[in-house]
Amino acid sequence: PRADRTALSMVFGKTRASSKQFVPAVSTTELSPGKAVSGICAGLDICIAVDTDGSVYALGNKSPVLGTPMAAGRVADGFIKDPLTGTSFDVRTGQIAGPWCPNFPFSILFSIIEPTGLPVFKCKTGGGAVSVEVDVNAKTNFESGYWK
Repeated sequence: PRADRTALSMVFGKTRASSKQFVPAVSTTELSPGKAVSGICAGLDICIAVDTDGSVYALGNKSPVLGTPMAAGRVADGFIKDPLTGTSFDVRTGQIAGPWCPNFPFSILFSIIEPTGLPVFKCKTGGGAVSVEVDVNAKTNFESGYWK
């Protein structure tokens, strides 16, 4: 029947326009200076980093080297440090700060990998939560190309 065809066409290959919205990520009670926590916003894994001065930032939670969570990192003086590779990233821009993968053996293993920064997101606190601006249709659009 026609309803079945309509349902299928909505699943296979259909995308939606980008729609950026602030989505609650984590409760402010989870925050403490110098630490980071992770949250899921519209299907995206987000790292909420709190600098030692109390400033709050939102970055991609996946280390560009190993894919490990950046929320395990230490935050200080405007930087978050990947605890495994030792790579530091600027929490404002996501750009690499200092040497790429300085911790042994990563310094040797990943010296040929192109240094890559982290994505950054706008965030705000209020109502007892940290909200992050994300494209709420990104996950749907990504998955629309998966089942073909």
